[in-house]
Amino acid sequence: MSVSEFFVLMNGHPWAYFPVILCFAVVFVNGWTDGPNSIATLVMTRSMRPGRAVVMSAILNFFGVLAVGLVAAYSTIFSNVVQTISDIVTFNPMTEADLTDSFIALGVGLFAVVFFSSVSTKLNMPSSESNELVGGLTGAAFALTCLPSSSLFGIICVSGSVWITVLLGFVGSLVLGFFLGWAITKAIELLCSKMSRGGTTRFFTRAQIVSAGLMSFVHGLQDGSKFLGVFVIVTMMLGKYSGMTLSVSSLLAEWWVFLPVPILMFAGSCMGGFNIIKTLGKDMATLQKYQAFATDIAAFIGLLLATFLGVPVSTGSVKTTAILGGGATRSLKKVHWDVAGKMVGLWVLVFPLTAIIGFVVTIALAAIF
Repeated sequence: MSVSEFFVLMNGHPWAYFPVILCFAVVFVNGWTDGPNSIATLVMTRSMRPGRAVVMSAILNFFGVLAVGLVAAYSTIFSNVVQTISDIVTFNPMTEADLTDSFIALGVGLFAVVFFSSVSTKLNMPSSESNELVGGLTGAAFALTCLPSSSLFGIICVSGSVWITVLLGFVGSLVLGFFLGWAITKAIELLCSKMSRGGTTRFFTRAQIVSAGLMSFVHGLQDGSKFLGVFVIVTMMLGKYSGMTLSVSSLLAEWWVFLPVPILMFAGSCMGGFNIIKTLGKDMATLQKYQAFATDIAAFIGLLLATFLGVPVSTGSVKTTAILGGGATRSLKKVHWDVAGKMVGLWVLVFPLTAIIGFVVTIALAAIF
């Protein structure tokens, strides 16, 4: 599908603009609220000035998302998360009214992400767009199956296997982040035990810039894939309803499909999110420079592994638990477990709450329109 064909189909089905615009809004919000996770420890250990760290993170977020599209033409290695998100809900509208309802449902699912990300930011908490996206889309899809006027009435539109993958990824990311944060920090302490403190401090001051850069890149890779997945859902629905046969790989090979996402994530990342930087980098645990480096590397490994396996996980959850693991190597008292507990509790609640919003708002809008 070419970009001109896409806009012809969009203009023929104006409700398609609803999820597309919201998808792009969510990408911007993601860069603003989730991007700071990558540089939180870098800034709070004063290894880099906040303004420079934000610019570096924004640039590497951009290239992380861009890599999904550039590599997709040759391999699925970076596009597995796109496939997972595009598989989580399956709409097969038979009429124009059903197509409109499906676009409303997708848009509402994305609205839930914007809403909860905004709430999380107000609470100075790192958001979990993965959980919000899955919950919102699931609730909205179930709403369509409850509309007697819809051809989707009574049909299961949500993939149970993908939901299991998401839940396993959520729990696994918490455990893996903590373990890697603890293990890598311990390994550094063992390797550097006989080195001078001044020399290691200078080394890890510079090394943190590299580790935070890697973290920013893989954030773009992982989170950009999620919202590319939503855009792919909309495009495939338009194509299928018009008689086209499209696939995830063929769409990602088109520059116009993936290019808006890195641009918007770059713009959102430039907003800074300094309150979240403070929460992650200081309020949870007091880290030395080498511990901060270890948590970045731990989160980078965890996110890269999840991306290869096609598991959508929260950047914030992996980075948070890595910080907890790194901070716990010296003493459990060095970790502010109350702050961490609030974060984990919020991430768990996101699933049912966004699902409820998706369900209720979809029913309401479908009844109005």
